[in-house]
Amino acid sequence: MEKPVTRQAHLIANTKSGKGDGANLPELAKHIARQHGVELTHYPTEDPAAFEKQIDAAASAAQKDGGILIGAGGDGTIRAVAEKAAESKVPFAAVPCGTFNFFARNHKVPEEIEKALELAFTGQPREVGLGKISGHYFLINASLGLYAKSIRDREKSTKRFGRDRLVVILSTILSLLGLHRRLRVELVTKERTQQLQTMSIFIGNNTLQLRDLALDVAKCMKSGLLAAVILKPVGRLEMLRILWRGIAKTLEKEERLETFCVDTLTVHLPQPSISVALDGEMFQMSSPLRIQSIPKALTMILPAPSAAQ
Repeated sequence: MEKPVTRQAHLIANTKSGKGDGANLPELAKHIARQHGVELTHYPTEDPAAFEKQIDAAASAAQKDGGILIGAGGDGTIRAVAEKAAESKVPFAAVPCGTFNFFARNHKVPEEIEKALELAFTGQPREVGLGKISGHYFLINASLGLYAKSIRDREKSTKRFGRDRLVVILSTILSLLGLHRRLRVELVTKERTQQLQTMSIFIGNNTLQLRDLALDVAKCMKSGLLAAVILKPVGRLEMLRILWRGIAKTLEKEERLETFCVDTLTVHLPQPSISVALDGEMFQMSSPLRIQSIPKALTMILPAPSAAQ
């Protein structure tokens, strides 16, 4: 039974995310919204060129009518919508239908589309922290160097073989075992300045992913900080050892990885710009890169505390 309209919601949905589970999502979302007295407006994003404009339009409408902004899709789509929600100071709800759904899972959002939509209309607003790098928010991680290259290679593989978890994992392993150039960087934190050579810089903001990577820096998130992981130069045999330790969940013993918690970090590079991966999406950014933890950056619709445990 439908309820009288008392609230507004605005939906950005990538219907092609994951294995195409989101194809019928807009109509399903409208149906569930009506049951909860919510008038939902869908902003189509089939035209990639109009993607950012549609997010802007949805966020602007949510500001005007006091509604919520809903992002449905993989982690990349959800990041783009959440970024606009954070900037616009409007409540945000995530509906995961991607491959790994790290952000949603970390915040106890159901991976089943119907349940996630129900939560969007019935959950409680709570503030969550995000990371920010050179003006861009990230929900899960930011990376440059080797890890970012593996994401580029992964996208090529999934376009050819399909967006399956096994394809993603195998592509990542093969990419990590390839040849890679070293980065010469200067890292500046509140405590120190360090010059070094590295294969990869990884900044994490997701306890679930860090735990999956068998790293002991998930504690950083509990303190409102970001987790920095620096990979020192390694050869193929050393990389094989690191991959094995990842599988065996003993990465915390790997001496070629330097890990620490940080609230601000500046990365100086000799080149004027570099490719940076944010939650699986690639961006070109200028040096220096300025990274910071932003507590309470986003008001997110989540399960009640008792239900989330």
